[in-house]
Amino acid sequence: MTTDTDRQTTKFEETIISIMRRLPSERLPYLVEFARFLEFQAELSSIGALGDEATESGGDARWDELLTRPKAKLLLREMAREAREEYAAGNTTKIGMTDDGRLKSE
Repeated sequence: MTTDTDRQTTKFEETIISIMRRLPSERLPYLVEFARFLEFQAELSSIGALGDEATESGGDARWDELLTRPKAKLLLREMAREAREEYAAGNTTKIGMTDDGRLKSE
């Protein structure tokens, strides 16, 4: 029996695969890194490390604590290194948003 959740997951998987197939091969590592970033966020959320900063007192202290963790430091360093390399190579573009909230290159 297929549930609505199974169908939704399959739709997401199909969308990601479709995007992946349309990307130039040199852009695929960025898709993987973004997926790893989302996985890291989900991991933090599952242990209660992320909260609603708007309603939570001490939000800055919580971020400070999170960002001192070894895994967070490694992820941020890697993302910064990649960003510097892309910028130095002239491979960056300005990013804006469409009226429907999607990202676009400017």
